[in-house]
Amino acid sequence: MKKRTAFLALAVAAGIPLLVACASSMSNAAPAEKAPALRVTGSVTFRERIALDPSAEIVVQLLDVSRMDVAAVVLAEQRIRANGKQVPFSFALSVDPARIDPRMRYNVSARILEGDKLLFISDTAYPVLTQGRGNTADLMLVRVGP
Repeated sequence: MKKRTAFLALAVAAGIPLLVACASSMSNAAPAEKAPALRVTGSVTFRERIALDPSAEIVVQLLDVSRMDVAAVVLAEQRIRANGKQVPFSFALSVDPARIDPRMRYNVSARILEGDKLLFISDTAYPVLTQGRGNTADLMLVRVGP
């Protein structure tokens, strides 16, 4: 029994510097290169000749719309304050390429809010990224109610 204990103690003592050496050599290894984010760009506008209140907020989202009867999954979102500017508004959404599956469908949607009040919304699908679609979308929003 003493021989086994002595052997284990020797093995542990000999192995510790080896483990430390392995750990330190791994920490010096170059970090894995992260793939650059995919960018979806475009613009948001509407036809009406209406000036937006400076407090209006434009919300643009990249959505996974692949699954039927399930709410779309938001992959990226950008919120833009009008701050006295008027349409068109440019947007740029970034998403990790690992989250994009070439078999799935992705759309860009937008809405314009003034506080909690919805003013404009996209009522058309604007597909991007997969199934031969590009990475740009120019959205034409429609007015909601009077």
